[in-house]
Amino acid sequence: MKRIRKAYRYHLKLQRFLFRGKNNSTWLLLSLVLLLLLPIPVYLLPHLRALIFQVVLSFVVFTGIQLISNSIRHFLVGFTIGIVAIIFIWLGAESGLLPVVKFLRAFFTSAFLTFLSYRLFNIIWNSPKITLNIISAAVSGYFLIGLFGGQLFQFINLLVPNSYNLNQGSDLYQLTYFSFTTLTSLGFGDVLPLTAPAQSMALLIGITGQLYLTILVAMLVGKYLIQDPSNS
Repeated sequence: MKRIRKAYRYHLKLQRFLFRGKNNSTWLLLSLVLLLLLPIPVYLLPHLRALIFQVVLSFVVFTGIQLISNSIRHFLVGFTIGIVAIIFIWLGAESGLLPVVKFLRAFFTSAFLTFLSYRLFNIIWNSPKITLNIISAAVSGYFLIGLFGGQLFQFINLLVPNSYNLNQGSDLYQLTYFSFTTLTSLGFGDVLPLTAPAQSMALLIGITGQLYLTILVAMLVGKYLIQDPSNS
């Protein structure tokens, strides 16, 4: 237990040094924005598509770990799941992974994103006023839905092969792209759900995105209206 407490103290010191404070969601938002900008380096370096995605996805997990260290219990759970997720992310090139490894990677990444989303909700809910950090946490939560959807779509594609009309290359990258286009209701049509489970999950992600925006706006407006002007 002493070693755990010591490791937790070192983590807090590193957190203050790297992220300039505790529960700083700005860095998580930055990593998620980089994820959205992936098509640019992927287009310039198509042969490094999987590697680029692995780097950015690992950065998302790394920046997310510092948001779950509000207590030793949260630190242990989040850090363990996050490190395992990073290990599976870096187990090899996308096209060379065994299905069971892809399944475990999707499972641990999804578990970490779920726990991270829970922590973001707590940060927003418990905040007495609206700050830039709270706004960053709220936007990050929306982006996390898209990233989480990519993991769910990969689950479906592993359980029901050929559920999507994917091109040769990184299926996780393409499914994450499809998740964000579904979440934002863009629907370009270049990636399509071909089976009933895939279509059902696409509908779920699209509806979740709309509900998140509605509930989030109501929550932020409510906090703003009851906010003490003297604390602004």
